[in-house]
Amino acid sequence: MVLILASFVSLIFFMPLRIRMLVVHSWINYSLFCLRLFCGLRYEVEGLENIPERGFIVMSKHSSTWETIAIQRFFRPMVWAVKRELTWIPFFGWALWALDAIALNRGTGRKAINQLVKESRQHMDKGRILMLFPEGTRVPPGQSKPFKLGGAIVSHQTGYSVLPIAHNAGEYWPRHSWIKWPGTIRVVIGKPIDPQGKSPEQIIAEVKTWILAECDRISDSSQLQRLGVL
Repeated sequence: MVLILASFVSLIFFMPLRIRMLVVHSWINYSLFCLRLFCGLRYEVEGLENIPERGFIVMSKHSSTWETIAIQRFFRPMVWAVKRELTWIPFFGWALWALDAIALNRGTGRKAINQLVKESRQHMDKGRILMLFPEGTRVPPGQSKPFKLGGAIVSHQTGYSVLPIAHNAGEYWPRHSWIKWPGTIRVVIGKPIDPQGKSPEQIIAEVKTWILAECDRISDSSQLQRLGVL
């Protein structure tokens, strides 16, 4: 199904962005419906009232495939910052390119950060929402990795706020697994973090503190026991 979607989005790259995004959101809605129908996997969301009207940076915990699909349902139109190598993958990478993803060569250090700031500003000035996973990779429930400064630097230099997201999707759809356990994923949208008067280090520290605390609060101990975390 993903291959079909990616191929179709690649073929309609010349159409207006709203049409390309409509195709993606239709697939998202279909996928979430199938997860609910066949896997008994539902979700509930807290904090929808915290979402700004336009242009901001979403920073989310990354522990599953679920959030790469579902988070796009709450925010539109989104733009993703991805590793440049992903855009080289046939069909999938071409679809990322067709959706104007920000393709970064992470090995270039400061140059990549400058590119991220420049292109993120351009997209957010047009009302798009920047999506970042600050840990940079999927991390199992109950664990964390250092939160990278890139998104905080974008917030600091552009003035756009950060909207933190916590969830426990990894407890129901573990990374590197096709198994999806029935239950209700909890998603919490925090209040926007204003970068005014804060350094990138202060911004990312605030993001990290909130996300990790909320992940602990909403975690399902029975799911963690099943995963062997407790």
